[in-house]
Amino acid sequence: MATPVDLAKIDKLLEGFTIPPRPDMLVKLQEEIESDSPDIKTIAHLINQDIGIAGFTLKVVNSPVMGLSRKVNSIEHACIFLGLHRLIKLVRSVALRFAVSGGNEDAFTHKLWNTSTQVANACSALAKHLDLGMADEAYTVGMFHDAGIALIFDQRPDYPDVLRHAYEQTEESISEYEEREIASSHEVLGFLIAQTWGLDAAMSNVIAYHHSCSIMLASGEATEKQLFALLKLAEHMVGAPGKLCNASFDSDWERFGAQVLDVLDLEDFQLLDVGEVLHGMDVENIYHH
Repeated sequence: MATPVDLAKIDKLLEGFTIPPRPDMLVKLQEEIESDSPDIKTIAHLINQDIGIAGFTLKVVNSPVMGLSRKVNSIEHACIFLGLHRLIKLVRSVALRFAVSGGNEDAFTHKLWNTSTQVANACSALAKHLDLGMADEAYTVGMFHDAGIALIFDQRPDYPDVLRHAYEQTEESISEYEEREIASSHEVLGFLIAQTWGLDAAMSNVIAYHHSCSIMLASGEATEKQLFALLKLAEHMVGAPGKLCNASFDSDWERFGAQVLDVLDLEDFQLLDVGEVLHGMDVENIYHH
């Protein structure tokens, strides 16, 4: 397992920020699923109370990356075809977008969630292609890993420029650069969101250290390391730094890309073929034109 996050450091980096609580709807969903006889109608009713979340959930359910053989037209049908536990993971990721952004429709926030969705889809598709058995967990990590960015941007309108410089420099990790420049880190804020919203330890740890690559690559926990590697490969393949903040250089991939591929038993020359697979699952990427 990766090194536990320093609680004193968290308190310092959290100053001035409020972590959005897990919505009541998610709490009630979890309670219903853990009951002796969970009821699909009750679960569908809870989700349908928020039209935005329900609609976006169906959009994701019907996307090619989910691999369903027929179109799903209702949350009840989604419960049946995906299974309750899988649907809850998906709803949680969708709800995050609505809760953290607070209705913001500015260009950067829109770009943030579009990029996170592309990374999440790529994470899931890669996990399926590599037969790792963690597609839903990978999707969740993809959606949650940059959630802290929305909190920082709400207070620092210049943050996209800070993030671009962080990606393009090679002397520090991206989180170290952020801590020095803005006295916080989207890694740590994302970790706190993940914990508050009930993600398990492996997913939370990957989010806590997704730019602290040397720490994650040294983890002795196979699930953590694979989830981390899926996330970094997904970011690279969709060109996330460029899409998110117009970064011309991805210091994480340049420094650690070879080790990430080693974790997944891939060679650099295979990425063209992987890119074709992702394209076939409707995930656009830099290896397919």
